[in-house]
Amino acid sequence: MLSENRLTERLEADDVDVVVTSSPENVFYLSGLESLSQDLLGERAFAIRTADGGDPIVVLPAVDASIVADTGLEYEAVYTYGSFYLYESDGMRDIDRTVQALKNERNLEGPVDALLAALDSLVEGDDAVAIERSGFDADEYGRVTDALDVDEIRPAAPICRDLRRVKSTEEQRRLRRSVEINQASIRAAIETVEAGMTERELASRYQQELVSRGAEPLFTVIGFGPHGAYPHAVPGDRELEPGDLVRFDVGCTYENYASDIARTFAFERATDVQRRKYDVLNRSMDRSIDLLEDGATTTAVFDGTIEFVRTEGADVFESFDRNHFGHGIGIEVYDPPTIDRATNRIHAGMVLCVEPPYYQLGMGGIQVEDEVVVTEDGVTRLSDCPDTLRVI
Repeated sequence: MLSENRLTERLEADDVDVVVTSSPENVFYLSGLESLSQDLLGERAFAIRTADGGDPIVVLPAVDASIVADTGLEYEAVYTYGSFYLYESDGMRDIDRTVQALKNERNLEGPVDALLAALDSLVEGDDAVAIERSGFDADEYGRVTDALDVDEIRPAAPICRDLRRVKSTEEQRRLRRSVEINQASIRAAIETVEAGMTERELASRYQQELVSRGAEPLFTVIGFGPHGAYPHAVPGDRELEPGDLVRFDVGCTYENYASDIARTFAFERATDVQRRKYDVLNRSMDRSIDLLEDGATTTAVFDGTIEFVRTEGADVFESFDRNHFGHGIGIEVYDPPTIDRATNRIHAGMVLCVEPPYYQLGMGGIQVEDEVVVTEDGVTRLSDCPDTLRVI
């Protein structure tokens, strides 16, 4: 999913010859591989890339060899470890033979054995190797570093973190579609609301809409009335009543890329104060987006947004503070950077969630959140939150 040119440029700039990733997110990022055994069982999987280009090399459990065949992804080499029993028949197809070959040809006893075998022909004594440590336990990591006779071993996590800030054209395509589905699913679900409906029922309808459009639910925060003030409200059996605020903070994935948007509605009626708070928060989101540009700092965006809310909303917010006003999004919901007081640079190609929520116990929550992509000329919105508090 990453830009091959950016990877090569980054490795050359850091004088890194080989990079090894071990977390599910970064294995996928460098190779396109999603190991079900790693996701569900905590098994080890690795992706290897070199500074001189070429296809990825992957290491995975033998049972996941069929995933490589199913996806059709091309790799320089596939190393497997462990055993899994697949029995043959006279009716085997070519792809079935491919699965058996992938499973057996470069099979070793354990994950470290397979990784070291994969690295054996790639690294030399004067090389620098970057390794992501999070996917190893201490003993495994020690075995790898002790066995590698190289000039230097460095952490790979910072390399991946920085590369993932800016999205490739293909990543942006997936992120656009992810948020399109998310927004359409909220709109479809909200049309079904009626008095007496429970939070859990509305959450189920929203998730059904996601699946019908080709996405997978990632998280679903839906709260009615006072329950909406709970930042991570778990949809329950609370029934919808006239005057309730209905807060959505929801996410899905499309082809492994996430979306995260928030919407707030009022059921049957809204107070002037609720409308006013919504208006200030929505315009503060617009202010954040206006400040986002190539080369801007997250500090400037944060300070400008919080000052806007405190000034424009002085009549309805006795106090207002936030830890952040948004974050990058990609393979994970929280990709770097975070729009906070830290001095991080905004760059063209970043995809960001922009959010100024407000949670008031006893009243409820008001949250608006849109996604944008930063361009060389400004930003492009990927979603469009209603300008005013919609009564449903």
